Amino acid sequence: MNKYSLITAVAIIVIIIPVLYGVWSIFSVEQLQLGTPNIEFSYFDMASYETIQICNPMPFFVSFNGFSIATYYVQDLKGIFEAGPTTIDPNTIEVLELNFYSENFAESQYLFMHMDGQFDGEVPVRLDPSSMIVVTTFDTKIIGVIPYQSTITQSGFDFSKMMNEKSSCEND
Repeated sequence: MNKYSLITAVAIIVIIIPVLYGVWSIFSVEQLQLGTPNIEFSYFDMASYETIQICNPMPFFVSFNGFSIATYYVQDLKGIFEAGPTTIDPNTIEVLELNFYSENFAESQYLFMHMDGQFDGEVPVRLDPSSMIVVTTFDTKIIGVIPYQSTITQSGFDFSKMMNEKSSCEND
């Protein structure tokens, strides 16, 4: 093998490895499973105790630069839960500390408490549950430089249902 072929092969490998790592990072972040550290999920508890459980079912470490859950009611932002950069070990569950921000904390707590009651069937429907939207966003970077967001938009009921499901890490 001549020296130019060797230099070309090394250059190709040096370029491909970071790109593959970035693509793997995006794929891995999308496989993360959210859950509640409590027995049953409650929006009110999540806003009060500011914790969430994340399961990494992959056999590799998963890293992301940021994580947020934005809650909307009738297209009005009611609150944002955020966490900073995190690395989660393979096949483990980690409880993350969240920061909750809201322009009107009392209003968001009332909405969360009322939705929890409606989704559990404990209170009559007074607020339209189909108007609550939850947007979950994971921020990561491709090649360590190019920002990428993986976003999931769900109804408030679907998010609550997902949070109450057992994760792959709990089933093992």
